[in-house]
Amino acid sequence: MTSNQSGLAQTAVMLSAVTYSSNPQQDIDTLLPGWSIVWDGIQTSDGNYAFIATDPSAEYYALAVRGSLPPFDIFDNWDAFANWILEDLDVITQVSWPYSGSDNALISQGAYTSFKNVLNMQDQLGSGQLIFDYLKNNAVIPGKQIIITGHSLGGNIANVYTSYFVTSITQEGYTSDNTSLFTFAAPAAGNSDFATDLDNKISNAWHYENANDIVPKFPASFSVLLTAFLFDPAPAASQITISYEGVTISLREAFILLAGIFYCYGYQQQALNYTVFPNALDENYQSNTLEDWFDQAGAQHALSNYASYLGVTLGSQLAKQSSII
Repeated sequence: MTSNQSGLAQTAVMLSAVTYSSNPQQDIDTLLPGWSIVWDGIQTSDGNYAFIATDPSAEYYALAVRGSLPPFDIFDNWDAFANWILEDLDVITQVSWPYSGSDNALISQGAYTSFKNVLNMQDQLGSGQLIFDYLKNNAVIPGKQIIITGHSLGGNIANVYTSYFVTSITQEGYTSDNTSLFTFAAPAAGNSDFATDLDNKISNAWHYENANDIVPKFPASFSVLLTAFLFDPAPAASQITISYEGVTISLREAFILLAGIFYCYGYQQQALNYTVFPNALDENYQSNTLEDWFDQAGAQHALSNYASYLGVTLGSQLAKQSSII
């Protein structure tokens, strides 16, 4: 990665963090002085949110998409976690992805639903334009630089939206060379045909995964299998038991079963510029209990880990807001 790309990655992780803020423009003023929100989405009924910000020179336009806001007890019990993975993200049902060069490209129903929410999101600043039209008119046609970014489910949506965006602008005769994509802890949005197509159509894409973060490992079968062996020696999934409908198994066995369920769906992460980095375990969650396992998972998923890897300090308040625990 060049120094310019590194700088863009730092900008992207800060903008991704700001999507979780209760006062986005105020936090942008702190992290990225001179940047301003020029298109501000109205949050959808199921919690999707995105904004477009531009730098002081108006050379860069960045679309930042917020990740999911799960229930407070998401990492405290297995049922809440299973509901989040299997229902909220809705990865068991797959739909055909029309913005692809492959007829076999599929994405999860959850990713498609979230994408449609962002696609049709309204601007509370009164532009009267959807995201695509605003970016086309203000960035694509004038030849400005475009950044698309997001964390967690926001990264998932960023991948899907970028696939749509690049295909759509090229079909209208515009170049996609000025578009860059940065995702952090994004779960896989689709199958291998979708992932390969996205890799092929945008070269300026970078994806980041904390090796101890369970979220970007879902729902790709082999990665889910690896999740069963995280955090050893403590909290070790092999030493923690869970009960479901009268059956007691280890947490490790549960993840192995999940990996088997996901195998036939063929989910896959992108390969282009996919970076997996190490991250220390949180010393506060190292007991062999179900609560500590999921609290450790939550701590590893925090966007502040990704910011730190890129040399960015978010500040305590924003780091807390952009954490899902």
